[in-house]
Amino acid sequence: MENQKIKLSILERKIVAEKTCEVSCDLNGKEFNFLAGQYIRISVPKLFYFDPKGASRLFSVASSPNDKNKISVAFRDSGSGFKKTLMELPFGSLVDIEGPFGYFTLPKNQNQPIVLLVGGIGITPCISMIRYATEEKLSFPIMLLYSNRNMESAAYIPELTAIAKKNPYFLLKNKFGRIDENFVRQSVKNLAEPVWYAVGLPAMVSGMRDLLSHLGINESKVYFEDFIGY
Repeated sequence: MENQKIKLSILERKIVAEKTCEVSCDLNGKEFNFLAGQYIRISVPKLFYFDPKGASRLFSVASSPNDKNKISVAFRDSGSGFKKTLMELPFGSLVDIEGPFGYFTLPKNQNQPIVLLVGGIGITPCISMIRYATEEKLSFPIMLLYSNRNMESAAYIPELTAIAKKNPYFLLKNKFGRIDENFVRQSVKNLAEPVWYAVGLPAMVSGMRDLLSHLGINESKVYFEDFIGY
């Protein structure tokens, strides 16, 4: 998809889990095209606090491509100068959006079941996929195996629970603690059938890739994306 650059204003902010903030920018009639699961670069004009990594960051888009009113990202509050700035910018402030980037997107084959192995804030590209698949009434089964420390730290749980009730093709399974072999075997009946998406911090993604390899899953059926602690 063609790279786009656009200036958008900060529209709203909300807390979606413990120490987890969602920031939305106002599309206001402008177009920004992306596929569910892709990410963007957000740049602020000036940092309020020093940040050694500079005035921009990469974030997966949490909103659906069908949402023409806003584009949203969510992140853990790590205390970085960039995130503190983004959380304190007055509503209406302009930021630069560039993208989209990445290939962590839904498969074209709608007969292919999907299992999403998600750790923590790795939910952001997946909530975009799940929202989009639900809106479009896509017919492939999507199972979300969602790992968090506890319920308070699990972003978007109320929405995911509501989607699971109305979308017969979507199944949510929460895990407080690490996703392990028993949990995967109990959740997925035919391990060879789905394509697998692993997303989260690098250690979690590496662990999931090792686990899938141990379970005999062909590497060609595994897609992954690391969140490198931005």
